[in-house]
Amino acid sequence: MLTLHQFEISPFCDKIRRILHWKKQPYTVREVPLRDAMSVRKVNPSGKLPCLEDDGRFIADSTDIAYYLEEKFPDPPLVPRDPKLRALCHFFEDWADESLYFYEMRLRFTVDHNARRNLPLLTAHDPPWMKRLARLVVPRMMRGTLGKQGLGRKSLTQIVKDVERHVDALADWLGDSDWLVGDALSLADISVFAELACIRSSDEGGRVIAARPAVARWMARVDDATAAAAGR
Repeated sequence: MLTLHQFEISPFCDKIRRILHWKKQPYTVREVPLRDAMSVRKVNPSGKLPCLEDDGRFIADSTDIAYYLEEKFPDPPLVPRDPKLRALCHFFEDWADESLYFYEMRLRFTVDHNARRNLPLLTAHDPPWMKRLARLVVPRMMRGTLGKQGLGRKSLTQIVKDVERHVDALADWLGDSDWLVGDALSLADISVFAELACIRSSDEGGRVIAARPAVARWMARVDDATAAAAGR
């Protein structure tokens, strides 16, 4: 049995849950409370989640997990066979993981009205003392990370404009297509969806996506195909 070690609120964990559902693979979840975050190093030396456990083997990093699952359970496929489409799928996944991720972090955890909703989700499995501590520490840690990365030095107005450009570009790319790469759902769709779903959960991101019906419809298609992985 596959075991997913996760923080439920993480878009990368959502990404892996959705892949497992798409591939119709049963799995169990080990939810890691925020207070036990340091214990993650027992399964992943980098200290990050998700981490997939398969018969005593531990695979870390959502991209590595995705390709591990693709190799072990090739049907239905998530990575196109055509080399150019496979490369395009890689570019979309990397854009989601290395760019959109920081926008969702900025919006969900460093904007006060959004943080008030999301911090309780982050600490849902923690005792009251950890919930109180997280309200003080987590936004500060996120701001530190974002300051080094660059988005932390932008105003909220600038962040929203950036998100609008990203979502407009996605709408232009989709056109009248159902999926991002080729004619079937792929790792590109799941990766971008997982980050945009987090962006949409913020007030600002929700308004941006609601104003782009093509993107909203695409998100609904991805969600319908993979939602059971999110426990819905």
